[in-house]
Amino acid sequence: MHLRDLVATDIAPATVTNEKDSKRQEESQTRTDSTRRVAGVASVSTSINGQQKVEYLIDGKTGQSLELEVLSSNERVRYDLSAPAAPRALYRGHGRHSTHRVTLPRDGTYRLLLFLTEPAAKNGERADFALKIRLRNPG
Repeated sequence: MHLRDLVATDIAPATVTNEKDSKRQEESQTRTDSTRRVAGVASVSTSINGQQKVEYLIDGKTGQSLELEVLSSNERVRYDLSAPAAPRALYRGHGRHSTHRVTLPRDGTYRLLLFLTEPAAKNGERADFALKIRLRNPG
């Protein structure tokens, strides 16, 4: 499967920030006008440059299965999946093709943050990526 084969359908970035905007963004939190909630299956294709980060918010319930698949043009793309109110990432992924499946430990909004590694970001590198999210009920 190629990156161009996946087309944005159900979700869009909740936020896109760069280093200059990070303090302002932290203060204002996520802008609700650009937040999309994921239900069921969603796919998106987009890109990030340098210090940019893309965030997706996923509403989940205890026991649901969350499957992530990230295809990237840059091997130095990373992502963190965080559970609601968790102090650190539930899972950290990276690379050109990364998949992860997890049973959600609690109800709430999960945060998926995609970004370039620090050296890649400092070099101003770009990453085109396609993301698939599948949220399934148990059973």
